[in-house]
Amino acid sequence: MSQEKKHLSASQINCYLRCPMQYYYRYIKNLTLPPRSALTLGSSVHAGIAHNYNQKKKSRKDLKVNTILDVYCQSFDMGAKETEWQKDEKPGEVKDQGIELLKVYHSEISPQIQPVEVEQKFEVDFPNVDYGFVGYVDLVDDKNRIIDHKTTARTPNGIASDHRLQLTGYSLGYRAGTGKKEKKVRIDYLVKNKHAKVVTLEEKISDGDVDRLLKLMAYVAKAIDQELFYPQPHNFMCCPNGCGYWDICHQEF
Repeated sequence: MSQEKKHLSASQINCYLRCPMQYYYRYIKNLTLPPRSALTLGSSVHAGIAHNYNQKKKSRKDLKVNTILDVYCQSFDMGAKETEWQKDEKPGEVKDQGIELLKVYHSEISPQIQPVEVEQKFEVDFPNVDYGFVGYVDLVDDKNRIIDHKTTARTPNGIASDHRLQLTGYSLGYRAGTGKKEKKVRIDYLVKNKHAKVVTLEEKISDGDVDRLLKLMAYVAKAIDQELFYPQPHNFMCCPNGCGYWDICHQEF
């Protein structure tokens, strides 16, 4: 994909669908915000998991859990300095949540997985189309499954629509890069409630799902090119605690 060519990712499409004005501030104006605690926790947990699986591609053995926790803690401590903490949050307690999540994940999930690709970037180019599609796949295992990892405060009762769109994007990238279909897509939800646990949900992505994503991407790209940016006040995330752009948005609207 050329440097000049515009691109979209699943995260960008989800952002535009959630709120076009939020997309405008983030991707057009490039107004980055300090991360909230959930993002810091999630990215640090990802760092620990990825560190283990990167070496496991060759060693075929999991690292000791304390080694993974060291990577997690280092990532968390660095991220905590930039995090926007809420008044009732205690960084130490949030950090401990991640430690418990990783312990459960490492004992219950890691031994079952032999990674083939870890945090693999993909780029999909389309002839005669102004936009390409890019992303990173968390994990592909030796059973030809695409696996993503999410931290969440609540036990999921299904794969959320925005997460499913992400998985469909990963399928698109995987199929374009390898010329074959994945067996399944899966999300391992690391649930940070009173007792840490991992909930695994699997689905299959059809050709129709991929076609729908491509059509959706085309419509979103067209709307962006036409500068159709507006707030979504009926979205439950449109509130001071739900959107970091709340103040600046309400100065304009």
